[in-house]
Amino acid sequence: MRTTLCCLLVVLLGTCARAQNAPPNVLFILTDDQGIGDLSLHGNDSIRTPNLDRLLTRGVRFERFYVSPVCAPTRAGFLSGRYPPRTGSIYVTRRLETMDDDVVTLAEHLQRAGYRTGLFGKWHNGATFPYHPAAQGFEEFLGFTLGHFNDYFAGELRNEKDEAVPFRGDLTQILTDSAAQFMLSSSTPFFCMLAYQAPHTPVQVADRYWESVKERGLTDYNTGIYAMIEAVDERVGELLTALEAAGKLEHTLVIFASDNGPNGDRFRMGLRGTKGQVDEGGVRVPFGMLLPDHHPANGRVISRPAAHIDLLPTVLDLLGRPIPEALDGVSLLPLLEGGQMDHRFIYGFGQGPRFTGYPGTMRGERYLYVARDSGSHELYDLIDDPGQTQNIYVARGHVGPAMAERYRTKAMEVGAPGLVAPPIDLEAGPTTVQLQAHEGESLGRTRYSEPNGWANDFFVDVGIDGAYWPVLTRRAGRYRVTVEYHLDAPGPQDVIIRPEGGEGLAFQLPIAVTWQQPVADRVPRKEVYPRAWATQEVGVLEVPAGCTRLTLSTPIQAGEETGLWIKEVRLTRLEPIGG
Repeated sequence: MRTTLCCLLVVLLGTCARAQNAPPNVLFILTDDQGIGDLSLHGNDSIRTPNLDRLLTRGVRFERFYVSPVCAPTRAGFLSGRYPPRTGSIYVTRRLETMDDDVVTLAEHLQRAGYRTGLFGKWHNGATFPYHPAAQGFEEFLGFTLGHFNDYFAGELRNEKDEAVPFRGDLTQILTDSAAQFMLSSSTPFFCMLAYQAPHTPVQVADRYWESVKERGLTDYNTGIYAMIEAVDERVGELLTALEAAGKLEHTLVIFASDNGPNGDRFRMGLRGTKGQVDEGGVRVPFGMLLPDHHPANGRVISRPAAHIDLLPTVLDLLGRPIPEALDGVSLLPLLEGGQMDHRFIYGFGQGPRFTGYPGTMRGERYLYVARDSGSHELYDLIDDPGQTQNIYVARGHVGPAMAERYRTKAMEVGAPGLVAPPIDLEAGPTTVQLQAHEGESLGRTRYSEPNGWANDFFVDVGIDGAYWPVLTRRAGRYRVTVEYHLDAPGPQDVIIRPEGGEGLAFQLPIAVTWQQPVADRVPRKEVYPRAWATQEVGVLEVPAGCTRLTLSTPIQAGEETGLWIKEVRLTRLEPIGG
């Protein structure tokens, strides 16, 4: 066991007596991109996950548990009890991962019930207030709001005040230790969400895990992914041991899940599909609940389909709290208690920058309907054909068309075809607001360094058309402007940042040739590499009331490649104009 957990345990042993009638704690452990086959429990002889296996077999394990095909919508489904398109979270970047601020999250429900709430790790449902985790029910936060963190061994996390918290070390260990400190030091019931980034890329892991898995003859990519999962497995084992020794585990509801299918082609129990796809392999994940106080349901395996939207109502029901109306999810408590539930269908929706309802799925206890577009129909018998090898849409007579019609109706009801990503509110949160490149929009020749504009990306060749950030303002205000940039050009570059309806701030950026930072990647990454960006404070900008767009550009376009890259613009509020 790591020294940090040992020290916490020594200090806190003997101080954890609790009243018998206190409500149970809740610990929700969520991994990132860990597929259904990424457990030795599920027949994978290339991976060793004894602690996760033990957690799932000690508790109630759901054999058919479904989430969304990608990270952010799944997290919104878990926390809201609603299908993700209803929350506004339909994609993974460009603010379309954001969950509406009027969604009452599981954390908010438990906070109102007197729970101490904390999130450690990945959020990915909104980077700025009022969408930040601290505005969505988590009173303590240490982690990141982006879709992925760029380096597992160094960087800046954020806290509940959206302040930078530099770190060096193993991110998986740091998140585990932070969650342990939060839980072991709590004298009141807690809700702790421990949201690991692993095994999301980049593929980075300590030598001892890499070397252990490398002996199994896998590709370097899968070696790294399995090594990252085994690192998580060890940390989870340490954490549960510490809670047990402190007398807290038996009075804690422990939930484990992943957010989507595997981020690559590897063992997945013969299921079709991977991350990003609506097929079984892309959305069926490990899920289990270790119920508190020696609940008789522990050890049970449930084959009835369930989904991320069921977590919120189930937890509230287990804790004796009222379940809100108008949820898509249902409480699974009847199944946990050995009873029955009414038949229902579980719907799934593909991800993308625009919600169309396609691709989409509809699952019952036996049949899976898949609509890859509005004109295609597939039907599979998941009992006889879990790998989706035979499309029986025509062969099953009325079953397929009936499911197709029902799916179309649900997609229209749930969908938001006119959904627009929310603007960045300049007044809702802390004094400083980050305008990150991947939350803006490029214009003209300006583009992202990678086509998708994923987390950590940046604008390249910013020119006369520039790039802009949608913003929300109610009052006129003055802001100190700081730019993170790279400039490789013959001389200094004139730049202007202009608020809609107001005067622009013109400034000049000196040449600053930045370099890619060294990383400990085991294989080449798909994401952008981290850089040590130049930082320049450029002046004070007056933003008028009602401004809806901030545009950054150059006065002229000097060829197709200007050499100006923009990572981020920071606005620090000084005071309202006239205030």
